Amino acid sequence: DASELPFRMLCRKYGATLCYTPMLHSRLFAQIPEYRAKKFRTCPEDRPLFAQFCGHDKDLLLEAARHVEGQCDAVDLNLGCPQGIAKRGRYGA
Repeated sequence: DASELPFRMLCRKYGATLCYTPMLHSRLFAQIPEYRAKKFRTCPEDRPLFAQFCGHDKDLLLEAARHVEGQCDAVDLNLGCPQGIAKRGRYGA
């Protein structure tokens, strides 16, 4: 996961104008506060920011996105990842 807050801030220091979070698991993010606290960190200087979620349940994707409302500028739904782990979780291509 090369897109946590410290890496994003380093990228911004060198000119990045938009950053993404690591891919966040929508079910875990929606249901487990500890997962949210550990996996989603940002700060006022970390904008614009897109939060990236994977999943296959529309209700959980929406619930996860609502947790980051106001803390990011957009939500990216990763619905086409070809990785094996994504396919097994039914959120890949």
